[in-house]
Amino acid sequence: MTDEVKTRDELITEIEELRRQCSSLEDAINAQRAGWSSCMYRESFVQCVFRELPTGTGLIADSVIKDADSALCSLLGYTPDELLNRKWSILYTTDADYDYVGDELHRQIRGYGTGTIETAMQCKNGCIRNVLVSLYPINSADLLLGFTLIVRDITEWKKSEKQIQESDNRYAALIENIDTGVAVYDAVDDGRDFILKALNPAAERIVHLTGAQVVGKTLLTLFPNMGSTVLPAALCRVWKTGRTEHLAPFYYQDDIRQGWRENHIYKIPSGEIVALFDDVTERKQIEDSLRESEERFRVLFENIRDGVFVHPMITPSEPGKFAMVNPSACDILGYTQEELLGMGPRELDDAESSVTYIPEAMKRLMEDGCVLFEAVQRDRKGNRIPVEVNANIVELSGRPYIVSSVRDITLRKQHENKLLESTQFLKSIYDGVNNSVFVVDVQQDGSYRYKGINRMHEILTGIKNEEITGKSPDEIIDAPFAESVIRRYDACIQSGSTIQYEELLPFKGRETYWETVLTPVRDNVGHIYRIIGTSTDITKRKISEQRLRKLSVAVEQSPAVVVITDYMGNIEYVNPKFTQLTGYTVREAVGNNPNILQSGLTPRETFYELWDTILSGGVWHGEFYNRKKNGDIYIESAVISPIFNKEGSITNFVAVKEDITEKKKLWSELIAAKEKAEESDRLKTAFLANISHEIRTPMNGILGFSELLKEPHLSGEEQTEYINLINQSGQRMLHLINELVDISRIESGDTFLQITETSINRLMHDIYAFFRPEAAKKGLLFECIVGLSDLFSVIDTDSSKVNQILTNLVQNALKFTTEGSVDFRYTLKNDCLEFYVTDSGACIPSEMKEKIFDRFRQVDNSLTRRYEGAGLGLSISKAYIEMLGGKIWVESIEGRGNRFVFTLPYKPSTSVTMQQFDPDFQGRTECFSNLTILIAEDDEVSSLLLQRNLKGENITILHARNGQDAVEQVQKNSAIRLVLMDIQMPVMNGFDATREIKALRPGLPVIAQTAFTSKEEKEKTKEAGCDGFITKPVNKIELLCLMESLLNPKTGD
Repeated sequence: MTDEVKTRDELITEIEELRRQCSSLEDAINAQRAGWSSCMYRESFVQCVFRELPTGTGLIADSVIKDADSALCSLLGYTPDELLNRKWSILYTTDADYDYVGDELHRQIRGYGTGTIETAMQCKNGCIRNVLVSLYPINSADLLLGFTLIVRDITEWKKSEKQIQESDNRYAALIENIDTGVAVYDAVDDGRDFILKALNPAAERIVHLTGAQVVGKTLLTLFPNMGSTVLPAALCRVWKTGRTEHLAPFYYQDDIRQGWRENHIYKIPSGEIVALFDDVTERKQIEDSLRESEERFRVLFENIRDGVFVHPMITPSEPGKFAMVNPSACDILGYTQEELLGMGPRELDDAESSVTYIPEAMKRLMEDGCVLFEAVQRDRKGNRIPVEVNANIVELSGRPYIVSSVRDITLRKQHENKLLESTQFLKSIYDGVNNSVFVVDVQQDGSYRYKGINRMHEILTGIKNEEITGKSPDEIIDAPFAESVIRRYDACIQSGSTIQYEELLPFKGRETYWETVLTPVRDNVGHIYRIIGTSTDITKRKISEQRLRKLSVAVEQSPAVVVITDYMGNIEYVNPKFTQLTGYTVREAVGNNPNILQSGLTPRETFYELWDTILSGGVWHGEFYNRKKNGDIYIESAVISPIFNKEGSITNFVAVKEDITEKKKLWSELIAAKEKAEESDRLKTAFLANISHEIRTPMNGILGFSELLKEPHLSGEEQTEYINLINQSGQRMLHLINELVDISRIESGDTFLQITETSINRLMHDIYAFFRPEAAKKGLLFECIVGLSDLFSVIDTDSSKVNQILTNLVQNALKFTTEGSVDFRYTLKNDCLEFYVTDSGACIPSEMKEKIFDRFRQVDNSLTRRYEGAGLGLSISKAYIEMLGGKIWVESIEGRGNRFVFTLPYKPSTSVTMQQFDPDFQGRTECFSNLTILIAEDDEVSSLLLQRNLKGENITILHARNGQDAVEQVQKNSAIRLVLMDIQMPVMNGFDATREIKALRPGLPVIAQTAFTSKEEKEKTKEAGCDGFITKPVNKIELLCLMESLLNPKTGD
């Protein structure tokens, strides 16, 4: 290898390159040293900052605490050595909390770079602190390097937050639940009006508006009549002065609200006005009633027949002088009212008796508050008058008064004395004895004879005292029974004491059961000489015992469940119905508690009430939701009562229960039916009120402008205007009548389908052309969009009903839309045509979406509704759609309007050739040339209308006022080529007249005209021989077309 020889220039260049590289290396080393210094400085700075923050900080790596500042240690109660190099899960109460916090923080870090969460940490001493935990990755590119932990104690803040929330909830609940109305106002226009900012539920009930309806609106806008009351001025004063005012009750009335209002008005620190107000109408009515009651009391006081005295009570034992007396009191005692007002009770009472009864009466009056007693008073002449006094204590003006009614009982006392004398003897012997009493004397020979009997014995046996006295038992009673009675008497004497027994004796022709007690009576030497017997008729009891035995059988065979338990509720007896209903056998039930039937659906309060009732001796009525053995749930109606022993203690309980599951179901159905009937009644009531308005309004226009047309000197323009208005009112009334006829037909099932070839496109375009001027007049965007070609739009359906359905829906859309757009269209979906009528009007509330299709139903049924109509259009449309095999519904879009959707079966016509019909009748009157027709009509107005419609058609018109006249004219005049026949006419009706005309001239066309459009009416006209049928009011074009078809059949075809 040879050494390479370098030139001097090459060596210098190489040395310079080496020097440049050394310099670059030195700069890099210096920069590295500067970076290390900067990092050490930043680390020291961050540590200083963290130590000064009001939060605890630390470092976490691999879920291990690598560093913790003094604030974090102080917050958690640990020393740094206790925290360092320990899993930070020791700070959480449960592993689940630790896992949840860790997962949530890592989720946030992955999504946002950092994580923050509220949680609870456990201190060393076991207490729990609410903290806000934040994690910041040291290097977001490498999370394994660890995280900066920041912990802030928010325990006190959470407590404060909870207290504030609880306080807000309490005040909100108070305002929401108080019965006083609360309204919050804000002044506008320098206090001349006030905007409502809030209403509580009580205020909504009082003003009949919801908060959503009033918030943001001014007081006088919502309640224009309020401007005439004192409220606006009071609100202004409180707003300006800040002083609270109590506003005395004032009366307010508008179309919806009326009544008395009382207000307390305050200004709060925010500057808003708070008004607390109540409807005090009822209180005012009570005050008025009180005044009326006082007047009635005055009239009663002055006219009552008993004397009435009112006097204060001086002391509990001393009555004061009379403060009030009525005229009857003056009549009874003979004093004037002025004389009695200066006297007291002691001055009226008899001196001999006042000492005895007044103190006792006052004592009883103080104890019971009322007393009824008899006394003797002296009248003005000194006569003694026995009276009955009924006294009561009442409080008048905070002071006790005695109100006494005094009745003169002189006549009653006289009758009582006579009665007392006549009954003294019997009363002394038999007083208080309700049983049969008989006395038997023991004769020396040992036989027995009756001494006497009491009145009750006579009643019970039918034997008079004089019939039995002195006779022996065998003389009164049949032999077999008399022997038994004598044996009982012998037994009493032999025992020497009272004996008791039951016996069967025949009295009043029937055998009677008696319970008899015999008591021996001894003389002064102890010899029994008499027997006193008392007998009680126990026939009813015996019958009851027999019934009880029957009842036992009835319980066994009862269709109701019967259960008897002991005092602890354990079952002792169940009847067969129990086993049949529940599926439990007698062996399974007896010894168990009825809770084997519990389903868990009966509220616990029911059982608490049950035991409280029956343990207190009451009878409990209620219902249980029980479970059968097979698990089926059933509802029982139960009556449970306690059974008492002779000592009055409860020993058992008896329950009589009935399965009412089906009854409950039936009751629910009945309630639903009742509510539906009530709703229907309300709708019909609203309909009647509405239909009255709908009839009277066009009638007013027709009659009113008809009168105006009679006025002379009307200009041609005025006449045209009046005629147009009359026509509009007539059309409106005709529309209403058509709706009523349609709904009547639907109700009676008299509506039938007439299926024909129908071009849906042509029908849609005709409706569009008809309503386009109305839409343009209202400034609405009006569109019609078809979904099929003309060829495929021809289907087999009822053309008139489809036309009425679409007309009703489009007409409604235009009526209720004031701005925006209305469009109607259809599209083919599967085997149905789906039609849409969309508008931008007010949205139909969700609760009305089904109800608006009910008969007589409108969204607004009130008297103040904005739109006319009977509320029948949608119900008619729905009925027709369902008849055609479709369905209808409505979709409301908030802020965008409504969309009515209905479907019809798509049945393409087998023949799709459409004949065009030109409704313009001009130029088709050739067949009317020199035509003579007869109009048979008894009503001059209808006849005149027909003549005006046919005027100008080159027709000669004859007129008949009844059917007989029509027949005679046809018979005499062979020039008559057509007859317009009214059906209801005097002398001879249209049916009979048509038959006679057809008998005379079979080929003469007869057109029936009537206001009735039922199927039966049309059939009658055909049977009578009529060739055509037209309904009133007569449409000119329809009439001319019908006449042409009858006079020129080829053209008509």
